Amino acid sequence: MSMSSRLKSALKDSAFKVEEAMNQLPLFFEESPQSEHCYYSLQAGGKRLRPFFVLQACSSLGGNPEDALPAACSVEMIHTYSLIHDDLPGMDDDDIRRGKPTLHRICSVESAVFAADRLLLESFRTLIRTNRSALQVRAMLKKLVSAAGASFLVGGQFMDMYHPSCADRKWTERMITGKTSAMIRVSMELGAMVSGVSDRELSMISSIGNETGWLFQLTDDILDVTGTSLEMGKAVSKDAEMGKWNPVSELGVTGARELARRNAASIMKRLDSLNGDWTMIRELVEYLPERRK
Repeated sequence: MSMSSRLKSALKDSAFKVEEAMNQLPLFFEESPQSEHCYYSLQAGGKRLRPFFVLQACSSLGGNPEDALPAACSVEMIHTYSLIHDDLPGMDDDDIRRGKPTLHRICSVESAVFAADRLLLESFRTLIRTNRSALQVRAMLKKLVSAAGASFLVGGQFMDMYHPSCADRKWTERMITGKTSAMIRVSMELGAMVSGVSDRELSMISSIGNETGWLFQLTDDILDVTGTSLEMGKAVSKDAEMGKWNPVSELGVTGARELARRNAASIMKRLDSLNGDWTMIRELVEYLPERRK
């Protein structure tokens, strides 16, 4: 299954709007090596899926996606900060990210750490610019801090850094909940919150976001085995080399692909039960099991 022209256009339009908004961040009007390093990593390309989820969740519920741009920028900044850390010698020790040299390879480990930390802090400064009431912004900030914090993203990174010699299924699933699912979940949550959403609806969207994060990781695991470094823009087959469990090692490529398709079908059914028009996110979910990069 190839990506539809409509989905391609929506992804391209979303990425353009977010990159245009990120270019206006106060951070990039400073003349400093640190700003240049932040800019290098943030503008290195990538799928911009998390901002896409923010903007589409907002518009799906009838909101104005322009109002969700600060949130979209924020989640992309946190995602990029996490990638800079992932690539460091103390973690995955990668040379290539998004088809370009990793940040610590063009400056230094110390400078890369500082740039990542700056992106994390700037993400919160960006989110509070959301044109909503102080109470709504506070609720959004609480969601983002939780997803990026010790219980989820940072906790997942810590687990990844200190993984056991043979990381079993339970350990890997807990790590994925932190490193991958949480930021996709919060992206959908923030977009929905900008549009205005009931607690019940938000709970349903949160659950769907978690499942979508798992689906994305599952397809990433498949590509880690079947893809090339050129397609992925990074090194492949690293999990297996580190002894980490993933569904492909247990089910095989064919079994993992079938699981991905079943999971996608389940998510699409749940999206159909939500209020609003979730067509574009539904199309993306349907495409994920077949993606090649």
